[in-house]
Amino acid sequence: MTEIGQSQIGLSGRTPIRWGASLLKTALAEHFTPQRTLDVDNPKFKKLFTGRNLSRVGGLQIIWTTNLADHLRLIDDSQTVFIFHCTSFLHFQACLKNSPFPGGFIKETLQTLALLFPSTDKATKSWLQAQRKHVEYDNIDPTLGRCGVVRAHDRRFERFSFWHDRLVILKQAFDESQPKTLSQWWFDRRNRVQWYTFWVAVLVFVMTMVFGIIQSLEGALQVYLSYTSLQQG
Repeated sequence: MTEIGQSQIGLSGRTPIRWGASLLKTALAEHFTPQRTLDVDNPKFKKLFTGRNLSRVGGLQIIWTTNLADHLRLIDDSQTVFIFHCTSFLHFQACLKNSPFPGGFIKETLQTLALLFPSTDKATKSWLQAQRKHVEYDNIDPTLGRCGVVRAHDRRFERFSFWHDRLVILKQAFDESQPKTLSQWWFDRRNRVQWYTFWVAVLVFVMTMVFGIIQSLEGALQVYLSYTSLQQG
């Protein structure tokens, strides 16, 4: 569930874990280290911050990956984020007495998935089912979306160490995203004033167009009736 070593031919586009002469446990500990260098303006995650809304509201493209080293990685200058979906593997590792991963790492990774795909959110479940219907996504782990939920007091950046910085970058990308399509405008309720202003403007535009078409039809009908009466006269 992780890519070990650098490919000798070509570029895989995936993040490898360097493993030399040391033990695997040592290599994983050196790669998966706590990263808390980035600051945040708002220390909490709102309930709107879910995988479904990253795609539907933020316009981010989610690439489901089996490489744990790529989890939550946002591609530079791109609206693409990798999400590790193999929750069965994580649950298996959590049951091991001597897991090769650093202490607390597997639990925190499951927490990130519970944050993005809360098990009590019916909309998220429906969205995941729709994702699995796509041919390229039919191998998404069936247990994704069953990792529980993150309680209110745990929905804070300070609760995350290993994935802290990547969550900060992802949250910033989501907060800074602007709706580009009508569907994104409809679902994006982050700024209520902006949302109401936009749809009022759309409604006024549509009504103006409708009334304009009606007036044009009335004018055409009047011309036709006048022409008909002259012909009969």
